[in-house]
Amino acid sequence: MSTPVPEFPQPVASSTTFSFGGYAAEPVGFAGVSFWPRVGARLIDLVVHYIVAFAAGVFFTILLAAASGGHIPAWVIVRLRHPGLPGFVAGLFGSFAYHVVSVSVHGSTLGKRVLSMVVVQEDGTPCRFGSAMIRELGYYVDALFFGLIGYFAMQKSLQEQRHGDQWAKTVVCKRSTLAPEQLRSDGRFFLALMLAVMADAALLTIGLLAVINS
Repeated sequence: MSTPVPEFPQPVASSTTFSFGGYAAEPVGFAGVSFWPRVGARLIDLVVHYIVAFAAGVFFTILLAAASGGHIPAWVIVRLRHPGLPGFVAGLFGSFAYHVVSVSVHGSTLGKRVLSMVVVQEDGTPCRFGSAMIRELGYYVDALFFGLIGYFAMQKSLQEQRHGDQWAKTVVCKRSTLAPEQLRSDGRFFLALMLAVMADAALLTIGLLAVINS
């Protein structure tokens, strides 16, 4: 005896969450990573950014010394010691590029990879470039008031999505919750990390050029 087929399909389980854009149905899928482990990943990535900035500064100084015959003008040294707004903006762009390249090429920054996290689309497919840009732009909203904006957004989301994730339709989850075919390879991670560091360093170097020419 065959099982009768229901006349109407069963609805997919969902919950209603609030975002800046209004209420939206959120499908229940794999679990997202909570707030504090993600803060830990960001701190690791912040250390990486500062290391890249230091290395870029040293390399830039060596090039300046070579170009000036071994004697860098005093006014250039003074400006490099006080980068001001150009240096700050270059740092923001460098950090932004580091995260976007890492997440779009592999799904994880170094911090997320160390803590076994990965960013995917809500359907479990790899994070796309456009989504990586949207969620990283959203970070600058979520980070306001020491991260409280993002924290409260995550508390209202079954998948721990901050506003940037909701807008980009992404989820930060543990690698162990995904099937192996949904994860990108370690070789791709090293490629992503190399490209991300290069992008960060390039933008920081452009910022140093802007500092001495401002």
